[in-house]
Amino acid sequence: MNVISRKKLRDFYDAVPSRKRHGVAFDNWLRITRKACWQNFQDVKATFGQTDVATFDSGRTATIFDIGGNKYRIVTHIDYARQTVLIVAVMDHKEYDKNLWKKLF
Repeated sequence: MNVISRKKLRDFYDAVPSRKRHGVAFDNWLRITRKACWQNFQDVKATFGQTDVATFDSGRTATIFDIGGNKYRIVTHIDYARQTVLIVAVMDHKEYDKNLWKKLF
């Protein structure tokens, strides 16, 4: 999978000192995702069990990954045909629970 973009991950965990210790978890997610060749959400779920999908009225879907022991979320849009994962947002659990990320879809 082509992941767009690593910079969002690094900016997120470099921004706050307490997040840096979870940088390895983000880097592992990135490494595994880049090697993947997912065809559908079931493939994603088989790779990352703690993953959810949200479908919107527009027909777009968000795939949400739990990172760092359920402390952080990576919200993505996956284009299976193009083998591309677009990182839409990276946030902590509190930010995610506010549902502001849904406005991005």
